[in-house]
Amino acid sequence: PLDPTLPRHPAVAAHLHERDGDLTTAAHLYAEAARQATNLAERDHLTRRAARLNEALRR
Repeated sequence: PLDPTLPRHPAVAAHLHERDGDLTTAAHLYAEAARQATNLAERDHLTRRAARLNEALRR
């Protein structure tokens, strides 16, 4: 297990959950990672990933 305080831990965990098919957890983790992002481009990217997964879950 990795230390959850490592930079970008939520983003990496989100990616792994997404690959495993757990879209609900992945969307939550992408949103968390976006809140922790240190720059606007990264925050926007992660927010879009979360939104894309949330949209897929609504279908």
